[in-house]
Amino acid sequence: MSNNEETSGKLLGPDQAEALEEEDRGKPNPGGEPPCPACSSSMVRHVEKHPAPRGGVSSFRVRLVCGSADCGAWTVYDW
Repeated sequence: MSNNEETSGKLLGPDQAEALEEEDRGKPNPGGEPPCPACSSSMVRHVEKHPAPRGGVSSFRVRLVCGSADCGAWTVYDW
């Protein structure tokens, strides 16, 4: 587990994460980040290189983290 994951808020549940990913994939450019399903604050999008080689199409993943310091809910999906 990385330091980001250790200090972040709660990992979103599968249904919330799937809905958030679907919404975020529709707006891949900066701006238009989706609202946090836990507290409605704007999520912050981070594009990261996978820490290990990937067998899939992309070597990148997207991490969405709630911008509220009180919430910090997060999820990650493969780009």
